[in-house]
Amino acid sequence: METSVAAADARGPIAQHKKALVAACVGNFIEYYDFVIYGYFASVIARLFFPADNEAASLLLTFAVFAISYASRPLGGLIFGHLGDRYGRKTPLAVAVLLIAASTTIIGLLPTYESIGLAAPVILTAARLVQGISVGGEYGGATSFIAEYAPRNRRGFYTGWQTFTIGLALLVGGGVASLITGALSPADLRAWGWRLPFFAGLPLGFVGLYLRLKLEETPHFASVQSHQEVARAPLLTGLRDEWKSILIGMGLISAPSACIYIYYIYSPTYLSAVLGFALADAQRANLYSLIFYCALLPFFAHLSDVVGRRPLMLVSALAIIIVTYPAFRMLDPAHFGRSVAALCMMSLAFAPHSATALCAMAEIMPTKMRYTGLSVSLNIPVTLLGGTAPFIATYLVSHTGDLRAPAWFVIGAGLCTLLAALCYRETLRTGLR
Repeated sequence: METSVAAADARGPIAQHKKALVAACVGNFIEYYDFVIYGYFASVIARLFFPADNEAASLLLTFAVFAISYASRPLGGLIFGHLGDRYGRKTPLAVAVLLIAASTTIIGLLPTYESIGLAAPVILTAARLVQGISVGGEYGGATSFIAEYAPRNRRGFYTGWQTFTIGLALLVGGGVASLITGALSPADLRAWGWRLPFFAGLPLGFVGLYLRLKLEETPHFASVQSHQEVARAPLLTGLRDEWKSILIGMGLISAPSACIYIYYIYSPTYLSAVLGFALADAQRANLYSLIFYCALLPFFAHLSDVVGRRPLMLVSALAIIIVTYPAFRMLDPAHFGRSVAALCMMSLAFAPHSATALCAMAEIMPTKMRYTGLSVSLNIPVTLLGGTAPFIATYLVSHTGDLRAPAWFVIGAGLCTLLAALCYRETLRTGLR
């Protein structure tokens, strides 16, 4: 298949490749932007939508809604994946980005428990579920879109920008949240300030919709269509013929699922609510580590096109296992600089795998079921490990008394990824199937 579309890659204008890259990344930006601001303002949302005498109980309910939204992600992956592998990548991705943006905006407009009672947490949960369905169809489709448009010798670099966009969304969301927290009084923050970042979802969604509708279908999928090789039942085809690739993909995404949600989304809440950092300091420390993380991603993505995917993933998985617990022990509200260094250590360990894994996963899936295969491989680990990470971390700390308990959660996911990387066969020279 790679050979059959090589000419299309060569003839395809660079401008079209770049447009495809930007269009695919917009949805990922909105997705993770929403998740990070939800994480940053979790303590505020807990008081407004889940009032309880026990603050820990309110926070657990808030993160439970965060986790519940992930229950619908596999369903969204199956629906959008089927449509994407049967009829093309473009339209499902356009619908997904619009649903994500609408759900984010609804959360910003939602009245609180004090205003409408139980309807408030119910609507909040419904908005997160709809968002979960659309996000479930977004991630695998965007990865397929970028990989199938990217030049063969720069596929690692191109797909790495998808991960960079996720990091950028975390950085922008964290920066906006920190700015609002620092600029407003606690009373104004609870009254209306927390809503402001959610309002950005709608205009970003319209931009993403416009960009995606203007693009043509990917050359790889167009080739499958022209050769009449489109799978009638992509999920069944994948489970029957590509189950090993799907399992390897699930393993490769295990560490990112835990690391992104513990290192960057849960981190501000953990630093402030568990370790006693001032909220502004917790957000600022997380922001510095995100800047460092984003700066590393393009380098490692480019390096994967030189040395291969497997070496970077193996080294990174080992580093995550070795570094995470000592780094957690370095976190101390009395030593801000040392705490930032600890967060940056974890980012350095994680970045090589984060920049490489999506490309590796795209290359082991055949074009006729790539959208579905990636959606299954991505959504199941993210649902089980990512969506539940803040809830599990909060539960472990409150019920064991071990302030470093979240580190063991990350280490367990790192072991799964190490095993998958050992089973993965290098795809640098073989390219897309």
